[in-house]
Amino acid sequence: MSAKRHKIKDSELQGFKYFNAISGMLERLHEAGWQYDRAGNRTLHMDQYLSLLLLYMFNPICTSLRAIQQASELKKVQRTLGSCRASLGSLSEAATIFDSALMDEIVAALAAQLRPICSHAKLSAPPSVPKSMTS
Repeated sequence: MSAKRHKIKDSELQGFKYFNAISGMLERLHEAGWQYDRAGNRTLHMDQYLSLLLLYMFNPICTSLRAIQQASELKKVQRTLGSCRASLGSLSEAATIFDSALMDEIVAALAAQLRPICSHAKLSAPPSVPKSMTS
């Protein structure tokens, strides 16, 4: 008998406040990869896929593609990420059709916003080499 899967709840997820800051940056990737949608039935966009991946990274309770898919069914996730339920097939295919190089500019912009978290002089100075190692 197999163990019953844990059903993820809204209250178990965290990190939603970060999506407001990054959603505008991801929005420009919304139409990326659509040239591969020959059937015209794709509902998962690149910005939504990346948001689901970030949700996965913010939440240790999400441990698999199936957990990401399950989280995509939650109303709070759909409202915050601006997406609908993502199927396992769409999530799996997304890794191959969305070009990760399109993220370079966004990652660079986010990296430029980083500030040091500590200003203690000893932590920012390069480590000194003991004299016994230099002679």
